Amino acid sequence: MKFREVLLVIVLILGGLVLYQVKTGHWNLDGDWGWANDIGFGQEVVTEETRTIEAPLPPAIEIQNGQGRVEVRGGDQDFAQLTFKKVVWRRKKEEAQEIAGQIKYTLTTAADKLTLSTNRDEFPKKNFETTFVLTVPKSMVVSVTNAYGFVRVEGVREATVRNRNGEVYASNVDGPCVLETSYDDLEAREIKGPCRIVNKNGSVLAASVTGDLIVETSYAHIRVEDIGGKADLRASNTSVEALRVAGAVTVETSYEKVTLADVGPAKVVGHNMAVVAGKVRGDLEVRTSYESVRVDGVEGRFLVDANNAAVTATGVAGPTISVTTSYENVSLTDFSAETTVVCRNGNVTLEPRDLKSALDVRNENGAIDLVWPSGERARLEARSKGGEVKWGLSDRPDVDETDGVSLIKAFSANAAAPLVFLSTTYDHIRIQEGGRRF
Repeated sequence: MKFREVLLVIVLILGGLVLYQVKTGHWNLDGDWGWANDIGFGQEVVTEETRTIEAPLPPAIEIQNGQGRVEVRGGDQDFAQLTFKKVVWRRKKEEAQEIAGQIKYTLTTAADKLTLSTNRDEFPKKNFETTFVLTVPKSMVVSVTNAYGFVRVEGVREATVRNRNGEVYASNVDGPCVLETSYDDLEAREIKGPCRIVNKNGSVLAASVTGDLIVETSYAHIRVEDIGGKADLRASNTSVEALRVAGAVTVETSYEKVTLADVGPAKVVGHNMAVVAGKVRGDLEVRTSYESVRVDGVEGRFLVDANNAAVTATGVAGPTISVTTSYENVSLTDFSAETTVVCRNGNVTLEPRDLKSALDVRNENGAIDLVWPSGERARLEARSKGGEVKWGLSDRPDVDETDGVSLIKAFSANAAAPLVFLSTTYDHIRIQEGGRRF
């Protein structure tokens, strides 16, 4: 291996070691690290205490934790049960025990909420973590602020979680839910209200959300399913899956695949991302580049604005189709819409269900293949500069000439019929008769 490659391996190993020590709490990046005496391989001391907080309780509870875990579960009760756990690392066990005895939690009671926090800021060396485990009435509104640890909230009325770094899990929340974290996974299930999720460099799973959903993340994966309202999904360098969304779906991402299945009207915007969509209950708009677009089943309008992207679509039932792309092929089948295709340096294949609406295809340096539905009599004008127009129907065309441009016109007497206009350069246009669809 070259010196530069060896150096990269060493840096990656050291980086992994640092990340592990920080995640486990052996090292702390808040203020004085204390590495001289506590390099992360010292003694560990674990202690815990419990407490019952009797009724009546305020309607809300707020937990402010430093590094550690927070778990809150709602139950059929009118009191709260608290377990407070401390894990301390020091070079000597006696020192760790002494510090553990000094770490405390505080409980503040007001008319509107309970507040739990710790005295973490009193310690110059923070080589320890604290954990709150609570069982509360399920009617409570829960707010959690945490850093560098796992947070779990379930079975409560409302939930707000702001975690600096660490996994977050929320489920069975009866109302609104706001969840934030970074550099770890975030999961939300059975949210019976609107839900907002903000992550950074971490994956997101949101399932069975009754209200509208907003998700933001980066460099990861988003999967949402069974959403009762709208889904607004924004990310960068992130793959996206949206399944069974009752309302509209908006996706902004890049460099990763987007998959939509059984969703409301959808808009997908980004670059360098493949898009696969099926059963879109409304309009579908896609703007991308350098990756393919594949669609099967759109009930509304279909629009693609792309560069260097192949487009394949079948079963578009809406009134209009508009496709613009380049350097890749376009294939449209089983449609009956007013259709516009603009392409460069790619082939276009069209197999419409009928020709009851206008069809306008303008290509450059690529072939056009049209499967003409049997029995249709739409007006036709097809021209190719530098190529041929090949007529495959049994009816004779009205005009068939070549004078620098190959030109065929047919069914011109049907003045009220829609116009099928096909144009390309330096390649052929082929028109062949297909079977009648009933």
